[in-house]
Amino acid sequence: MESALAAFVEKGYHAASITDIITGASIARGTYYLYFESKRSVFEELLEGYLKRISDVVSVVSLEPGAPPPADQLRTNVERVLDVLSANQGLNQLVLRQAVGLDADFDRKLDDFYGRLLEYIKGALDLGQQMGMVRAHGIDTALLAACVLGSIKELVNQYLTDAPPGSWDREMAVRVILSYNLRGILDPLPPQAP
Repeated sequence: MESALAAFVEKGYHAASITDIITGASIARGTYYLYFESKRSVFEELLEGYLKRISDVVSVVSLEPGAPPPADQLRTNVERVLDVLSANQGLNQLVLRQAVGLDADFDRKLDDFYGRLLEYIKGALDLGQQMGMVRAHGIDTALLAACVLGSIKELVNQYLTDAPPGSWDREMAVRVILSYNLRGILDPLPPQAP
């Protein structure tokens, strides 16, 4: 998997070959085909693993007695997601820069990937509304989920995909993501326009 990722990042999906992958992994072609039927199948597994790593570190906010305050739980979730994203620069580059527009099938895979992320975020926002933490009046959680995902995708694209390890301020990124997504950018919020 690491060799496939390195080949895709270095050469791009179309230019990378199975030979590049097996040479980097120091395995025989037959061994490769025991696990993957094609170059596409290893790419799909990389995408699935990426989504799983992200979803594995996110916990549902708990209001149970003794649970940390909800804001602390949100902060911890954002910290863990950023840690996963910063540790997977190659996958960030692959998903955000190289996979888009490869072909119709890949576009469907990416749409499915982002669709699952959007559903996950929307579910969290819906739960937040039920818990009284997210405004319910006049808020469409599907649109809000797209805004949240978009803000995080662009932060990853601009700051985490190519940054040398330790070169970005994680705490500042957490603060900005939470501030922007929880409070917006205006302080105080102006009256609603007619």
